[in-house]
Amino acid sequence: MLDLYLKKIIVHQFSPDDTEIIFADKSLTLTPKLDEYFRKKLSKVFTTDAKRGHFDPENGFLANLDGNLMESSRKIAQLWKEEFVISEGQKTNDLVFIQFDKEGLEYFAFLRLALKEGLAHILGDAEQPLKLIQNNLPSAAQTPDEALVINRQTNQYYLIEKRIKHNGSFANYFSENLLKVHPEQSVKKSINLLEKTAQKVADDFNKDDFNFQSKMKSAIFKNLEEDQELSPETLANQLFDDNLTARLTFVDQLKETIPQPISVADVDYSHQSKKLENQKLSLSNGIELIVPNQIYQDAESVEFIQNANGTYSILIKNVADIQNK
Repeated sequence: MLDLYLKKIIVHQFSPDDTEIIFADKSLTLTPKLDEYFRKKLSKVFTTDAKRGHFDPENGFLANLDGNLMESSRKIAQLWKEEFVISEGQKTNDLVFIQFDKEGLEYFAFLRLALKEGLAHILGDAEQPLKLIQNNLPSAAQTPDEALVINRQTNQYYLIEKRIKHNGSFANYFSENLLKVHPEQSVKKSINLLEKTAQKVADDFNKDDFNFQSKMKSAIFKNLEEDQELSPETLANQLFDDNLTARLTFVDQLKETIPQPISVADVDYSHQSKKLENQKLSLSNGIELIVPNQIYQDAESVEFIQNANGTYSILIKNVADIQNK
């Protein structure tokens, strides 16, 4: 979990019954359990799921952050309600506002947490000890339903948002209407787009086989771990090193959606990296192999041989011990 120092938390509540906000009149008393809960919630925002960007200094939303968290939270909660109230299927939501420090810098956070019903065991009622309890907070491990975190020094923001449905259509009301910004797509979505585009280009140039898939996973994993960024140009050179036309095609198809290298230095990308650290091969004879990237690329450890009849043989070398798990 990230090293975060929570300084102040204020929780207002939105009720769908009368579409009004029940405003708190003071901040929470921070207990160790509450501190841990909200630090875990904030940690979920600094991940590859978040959209990122920088507020323009003249952005109107920033004017609501005046240094007084209570006043700011009330104004923002009201602005949020005016945009959210048109959505269908509304639920009771806690609107959580947090002032905290990360690596010595001050941050502001606004989290929307949809509350849930849940069964609880109530002692003292022998006939009906299990009761349905309203307004339960989601678990600490869950990503907030929506979240905005702003670095108060740089105005960089991290955004988790959900589209709302209104009159049969969906809209990113949070970024478009409330914040009036155009964030970058999330790292997770960008990686998926890189993979799909690479596969399409490889298929167009008759290169999309298991060797290419493995090469792509290895290249993305290496760039994440060593450079902490993903550049379409760098990946093009690594994936299509023997075909200039394929390299140019790959870059051209990504120039609008990923115009700049994707930096991951400020987010937790361990989940994405873990998915890429091993090559998982499923063979036609039912055998499945999991091979770490560093071994997969080592000819002294594993060798893939294409036979004259078009089939493959896999030679695993220099194995010191075998265990049955």
